[in-house]
Amino acid sequence: MYIADADIGGARVRRVFTARGNVMKAGKHLSSDEVLAIPLANRRALQDSGYIEVYPKSSPPGKREPETRHIIKVGDGQYDVIAGHKINPKPVSREEANRIAGKNGSK
Repeated sequence: MYIADADIGGARVRRVFTARGNVMKAGKHLSSDEVLAIPLANRRALQDSGYIEVYPKSSPPGKREPETRHIIKVGDGQYDVIAGHKINPKPVSREEANRIAGKNGSK
């Protein structure tokens, strides 16, 4: 989803990339001015490929709704918890996956 230029509050870098000779590391937050300085076609390409996550003025990065968490079986009774990215560093049991995902043992 694209946000109108007037409504852009900033962006969070999700994957490392280089812009104008500067390395943008994952986790860095860009101001609205920094986002708007990226040419529109390049900005959309960065968004579409998951390099940046642009957020609106009304939703600063620390106050967004939590992402939906999904439990994925990886085999041998082991699971990963996904919320846009893998949360657990290594596969866990079903019970631990439910705890991490915030589910009360329901499927």
